[in-house]
Amino acid sequence: MAHMARSGSMQRVPRMRARQARAVITSIATGVAVLTVLVSALAVRAGDDPFAYAGGRFPAWLTVVGLILIGFIVGGLWATRTRPGASRGLAAAAIGSLLPLWAAWSWLPDRVQAGVLAATPFAIMVALVALNWSAPGSNNPRTAMRIVFALIVTSGVVHLLGYNPFADSGCALTCVHVLPLLDGLLSTRSVVVVSCSLTIVGAVLASSIVLKASDRHTPRMISGAVILALCLQVVSAALRLATWGDSAVAGLLLVLPAVSVALVAIAVCVVVSRTLRVRSAVDRLAARLSGPVAALSGVQGVHFAVPGEARWVDVAGQDATDLPGQDKYVVLSDESGPVLRLLVARGTDQGDLLAALTPATRLALQNAQLSAVAKARLADVQASQRRIVATSDTERRRIERDLHDGAQQRLVSVAFHMKIALSGADQSTSVRLAAAESQVRNALGQLRRLAHGIFPSVLADEGLAAALEELAAASDVPTTLDVRTRENVGMEAAMAAYATISAVLNSVEHPGPDTRAVILVDRDGDTLTVSAEIQAPGGTVLADFVAVADRVGALGGRLTTAEAATGTTVVTAVIPCGQ
Repeated sequence: MAHMARSGSMQRVPRMRARQARAVITSIATGVAVLTVLVSALAVRAGDDPFAYAGGRFPAWLTVVGLILIGFIVGGLWATRTRPGASRGLAAAAIGSLLPLWAAWSWLPDRVQAGVLAATPFAIMVALVALNWSAPGSNNPRTAMRIVFALIVTSGVVHLLGYNPFADSGCALTCVHVLPLLDGLLSTRSVVVVSCSLTIVGAVLASSIVLKASDRHTPRMISGAVILALCLQVVSAALRLATWGDSAVAGLLLVLPAVSVALVAIAVCVVVSRTLRVRSAVDRLAARLSGPVAALSGVQGVHFAVPGEARWVDVAGQDATDLPGQDKYVVLSDESGPVLRLLVARGTDQGDLLAALTPATRLALQNAQLSAVAKARLADVQASQRRIVATSDTERRRIERDLHDGAQQRLVSVAFHMKIALSGADQSTSVRLAAAESQVRNALGQLRRLAHGIFPSVLADEGLAAALEELAAASDVPTTLDVRTRENVGMEAAMAAYATISAVLNSVEHPGPDTRAVILVDRDGDTLTVSAEIQAPGGTVLADFVAVADRVGALGGRLTTAEAATGTTVVTAVIPCGQ
């Protein structure tokens, strides 16, 4: 058990670390998005538009649209925080699509302005949103995605080490002169060709993976938005190759990755909002199902007809044949006859009441009727069980009286006459008469025990605690008895508890020296709990508690048994009780 506990703890540790890592990357992506919005808004207000390209400034409405899209990205990040793979993919894509916008901020160091442009290929990670949307265990092609990730990283590293913004005539965000580490080995144009080519290959491969391996539980809107986002990224990389040196489209090429990720974020927000809306509708329906009367204005109660019987029951399943204090009620029927009886307040219009019975309310009332009828049937079964147990107890007591007043008295008379005959018999006859008298007395003793019954008189005279102490003292099994209640628990409950403990103590055949019994009787409110633990290493436990379980069940209680590998049997009876 300790080993299992350690294994469970070891399994929880990686999960906690995964949640922490997911929270960190989501927070970083959110911070990048928020910082982009704040700095851009402040720069526009100050008259220094960070998105001023060689072809002129973006229109104000386009800037507002861009900020709205970034807001959707933030919303999508937090909407996917409960989905590990999707959350990581959208966070990485958001960072890759928004970091390049920082290249326009002249207050950043030159190397930072040039370096953030290398993050663009990471927008391809948006494919993970579709591949990991459903629960863990979805059909995620890890090998193929590792290839895509390798292409993304290679593209970013090549761009980071070999790109010089000053040598790119089409770069309008920043024209700082940053001497790259691969200067002399690769030209800036070659770096752009290699980076864009790797980006195109990675995006195409990711698109094919999403088309083939997206889980069937992934919403089509999510899969479609991811495919569209990857296509926009392919278009962006292809246009950059085709329009080398043209600064007129530089702004569009920079915005396309952010737009593609924003489309996926919008799809995520729509799907999550639909899920929440459906969940809210289900919760409202469940609330109406659990309380149909509350949904009807002017209704003070409801009664249900029991099918096949001329009686009515309330929501709790109790008989409700009479209508005390009710001035008005409405009966609803179907082809089988009366079904519902709505108890309405004075002045309630019957037409308005019937108009308020919407399909959802009717379904709620039908559900409540099934529950009420089931409760009534269960109460009937339990009452029948009580009557059967009471009848058997009464019959047993009658047989005990007949044995005591009939057969027992006759045997006593026979034993008395044999005693008289023994006094005047000769020696040979005396031996035979003595043997016969001994057998008669043995039969008389057995008959007295049989007439005594399973329940002693002390149970009715002095209560459950005294009867259990007498039972434990007479048992062949050493017993530790702990009765924590001395209150009157009711005769039926006391008889059930006594029968349970008696069956446990009598269940051991040939008790050994190590046989022990520990019995605890406690009361909590209207519930009497009997717990009997018996250890019989040297004996055999005959675990037959059917009759006792029937007696406990007749009172609405339950009896459970459990066996351990060490030869210990635990019997627990939970019995409703009262005064």
